[in-house]
Amino acid sequence: LKERSLPFLQQHSGKSGLWYYQIARGIDKRAVEPDRPRKSIGAEDTFAADIVELDASLAELKPLIAKVWGYCEGKGIRGRTVTLKVKFADFQQITRSRTVAMPIELRDFEELAADLLRSVFPVRKGIRLLGITLSSLGDVSPSDQRQLRFEV
Repeated sequence: LKERSLPFLQQHSGKSGLWYYQIARGIDKRAVEPDRPRKSIGAEDTFAADIVELDASLAELKPLIAKVWGYCEGKGIRGRTVTLKVKFADFQQITRSRTVAMPIELRDFEELAADLLRSVFPVRKGIRLLGITLSSLGDVSPSDQRQLRFEV
């Protein structure tokens, strides 16, 4: 894109031509919003060797959950949607998510994440990456302190 002229890009890309021209040259006049509210918090890990067993996958998920939860605790926020990301050895990627009515606590987060992971087993190919995200975020309020349990 950087090698093309503005008229060329406008001719071949229409209204988007100016955008492509500027962005390829590092020109972006939009205001930076460093303090905008975070919409989600997540963590992921890529593995040196493929994982094919559920127990090993659950063990790899635990530190990711801890990392996400630690951030949420530090910021005083909770979420209602848990999303699991699984990337296989052939780079195929799938996601599974579940949204609940009330902000979740750690134990619920762990259970939802584990349930989502169990839903992809047995796997036909090795897992190369796992990720977990908590979204639909909001501040913790006194009314959110009650326990919410999930029955299997």
